[in-house]
Amino acid sequence: MEALNGPLETTGTHVMNYRGWMFIGFSSEYPTGKIAERTFMGEPCLAFRGQSGALHLVEPYCSHFGVHMATGKVVQDLIQCPMHGRTFRGDGSCAKPRQRAIRSYPVHEDRGLAYAWFDQAGVEPGWSPPRFLDDEHFPHILWRHSRELDLHHPSVPLDNSVDPRHFRTTHAMFGKVVQDGVFEADGHKATGTMATEILPPLSMVTGGAAEVTTWFDGPLNTSLQTKVGPKLTHLCNFLTIVEGRHCRLTQIGIGRRSLNPLRWFENGLGFAGSWYATYEDAPVWNNRKVQPADSDPHQTDVALEAFRTWFEGFAYDPERPAHPAARLSG
Repeated sequence: MEALNGPLETTGTHVMNYRGWMFIGFSSEYPTGKIAERTFMGEPCLAFRGQSGALHLVEPYCSHFGVHMATGKVVQDLIQCPMHGRTFRGDGSCAKPRQRAIRSYPVHEDRGLAYAWFDQAGVEPGWSPPRFLDDEHFPHILWRHSRELDLHHPSVPLDNSVDPRHFRTTHAMFGKVVQDGVFEADGHKATGTMATEILPPLSMVTGGAAEVTTWFDGPLNTSLQTKVGPKLTHLCNFLTIVEGRHCRLTQIGIGRRSLNPLRWFENGLGFAGSWYATYEDAPVWNNRKVQPADSDPHQTDVALEAFRTWFEGFAYDPERPAHPAARLSG
């Protein structure tokens, strides 16, 4: 377990940046013709959507006089500097070839979800963007909410996916471990499994145990399936690193909309359960400190070490080579 006292350490308020696709918000947050000022991975950015409908993300400073372009405007599919009118395409190139380009970030949208690729070394995307929605199985977003977090390390909310042992003490509605956490990685993708007991009165509605399978697509994006008896529910967790210790966890319930009142109740229960679970988790997540193991690890500790080692492999550190998964295409 020595790795838990090594690569996960941070200095002061710094949180390392990561290679990969990261959720940057819902498409509805970026209307056509508007410029949105954002910070992601500690980097100031400007998002704009041109007349073609494509969303773009670029650095905010004009390559001419270094003017911040948040007060500029969108001209067709270009962002225009408010000082001298220099314009830039979504890929960062200047409309006039002889003028210097600015940095841009690859952006992908899928059914109302927007992602951007981040890599401080400027490496192009090494795998395809996440796709958690599809026509056959999960065509709709049923509910969504976000929570602002102050984390010592961004892996903290996501390692819950292989940590059933915290449920008994952190969450009022859960009891003993039914199945210890298991984590298996395959390049930039990974799978976590676990199961925990559900206590009354919730168990009177749902059943006695929850079996959870989590699919990771890159270090910051997960899709969860929870099985309680014959019932399956699905949600996504997206961790957005803003800067320093400031992160945002966005959760969305996914599935098919229905006119059946029973389905409304199930969807509402899923929303309430997810919201309350993160409400209980947040005080534990915030301001934690990494500690070395002080006893023989059980299977969940083994899974947590495997997850954190995999996760940390995507950190951008100029002193070491990229994680092999960061060079894979998917």
